[in-house]
Amino acid sequence: MRIPKVLLLALAVAAGALALPGTASAAYSDPLTTTTKQNLVWHATPAAALTTLDGALPNVSLNTVVNDTSYDMTGCTGAEKAALPKAPVATKSMCWDADRAGTTTWSPQGITTSGDADDDGKWGADKIILSGWHGTDALGRYNDARIQAINYDNPAAPSYRMLYLAVPNSTGSSFTAAQAHMGGMAWYGDKIYVTAEGSTSTAIRVFSTKHILQMTDTTSNAIGKTSGGYAAYTYKYAMMEVGYYTYAGGICSMASDTGVPCFSSMSLDRSTTPASVVTTEYFSDQSLHGRLYRYPMGADYLLAASSGTAAATEAVRSSVGNMQGVLSNNGKWYVAHSSATINGQLWTQTTAKSSSATCGSGTAACWAVHPEALTYDSSTGLVWSQSEWSTADCTAQNQTCGRSVFAVPLSSLAG
Repeated sequence: MRIPKVLLLALAVAAGALALPGTASAAYSDPLTTTTKQNLVWHATPAAALTTLDGALPNVSLNTVVNDTSYDMTGCTGAEKAALPKAPVATKSMCWDADRAGTTTWSPQGITTSGDADDDGKWGADKIILSGWHGTDALGRYNDARIQAINYDNPAAPSYRMLYLAVPNSTGSSFTAAQAHMGGMAWYGDKIYVTAEGSTSTAIRVFSTKHILQMTDTTSNAIGKTSGGYAAYTYKYAMMEVGYYTYAGGICSMASDTGVPCFSSMSLDRSTTPASVVTTEYFSDQSLHGRLYRYPMGADYLLAASSGTAAATEAVRSSVGNMQGVLSNNGKWYVAHSSATINGQLWTQTTAKSSSATCGSGTAACWAVHPEALTYDSSTGLVWSQSEWSTADCTAQNQTCGRSVFAVPLSSLAG
């Protein structure tokens, strides 16, 4: 979640409280409290539209995509290493090629892995990490969405391919760009969940690995049906939306912590029976406190629903500010906080207590610099995350930082 630069000084003071938010009545160390549950409503893409597009274009597997990579991940520069967590220390890290590391037209947000998708930790024969990015104002297509699918079969030499996210029209004759901020992701079976946009009624968009299409026009700077075939802004692959969830309460509010929540991040919890999706919301205003929700899985890797409505089974409120990522495992919640100017914080929370790793002089600001979403790979015991700011953003603010994808053991987290 981008922090507007006009707020950097104010947020440096508020988030720099190093374990205390900007309000006197609540502290990051306060336990979670229960709150009102929120329901979601399912809207399916017409099956005929998906069938039509599958027939018009080559339908490929995600394994095909990650074995057709076009860019290599790299080792991290000194500035990128400086942005990694201090406590716990990252045990795995990799960084982007120069174009992705420096671009200001796209920004990394959500993350998920094949450890979510299948209990053996792989998707087919491949170990895969999916990094979600959204378009910025500089792109001119704000909140267009793409996934950078990393082949992690060989951790010493990971590589990736980018694919666009698209929404079929009602007949399947064409498609448009999916609008999603990508703040959080969850992957379960063939379904890939991404958070949508704030201040709208759409909460979560759902895509499927069964509907990844190879474009027949890779030169047109357009999306959908073109004179040359089908295009997705020159990308080779696009993944189709199979449906979306809206907030039952209507349009969400990014300015209220009592109204309909705007989901800012999301992840999968495989420790529950059935597995569940958990979400959180982001507020830069330190007087507002984000809520965390849980939705159990049902049939066909979709959320459990009755008459199209998915009901939350848990709802709690956190006093941690600037929540960028959320994770839940074995009854504990983990939330990643971000600061505008220093390392973020990673808090372990329950309704009984809230704690964070400390470093240096005892400060809790030990997590990554400008951190984003969280995901847990139970097959390896690793919590993966990524950092947001480009080298250009960091340089402009006189900060030593950069983008990376990194992991820490779940066992190393506080609490």
